Amino acid sequence: MTPIRGRRIVRKRGKNFPLPAGAFYVGKPTHRANPFAGRQWGHAKSVMLHRRWLAHNLGALTLEELGFCPAEIDSLQRLRIRVLNNIDELIGADLACWCPASSRWCHADTLLDLAAAAAGTQIVDEHERIIA
Repeated sequence: MTPIRGRRIVRKRGKNFPLPAGAFYVGKPTHRANPFAGRQWGHAKSVMLHRRWLAHNLGALTLEELGFCPAEIDSLQRLRIRVLNNIDELIGADLACWCPASSRWCHADTLLDLAAAAAGTQIVDEHERIIA
């Protein structure tokens, strides 16, 4: 039986790091990467922004106040829909990222929590509401 919540795997910086079977890498340049750069916002704040963004608690005005231009905001909204529409792929899967295992701040944990909460396939409609 597949576990409901996968686990976070620390990706090693060595050459050709092999991912375990069924695991997904969630860093750049994948669509599952955190679009809020840790270098710009700090690690913890970038993870908090990512969580709020996926929960649709980070609107266009807030993103504009954070320095995003309208084209970037539009791109972020399309990316959010893509991530949420494909969250079912992560149910029970392990996710690999660069965050240290000791860190309590990791966007992979947000994705793992969303995948664990997903009951079947989630679909985001044209008004960006999650339909269970």
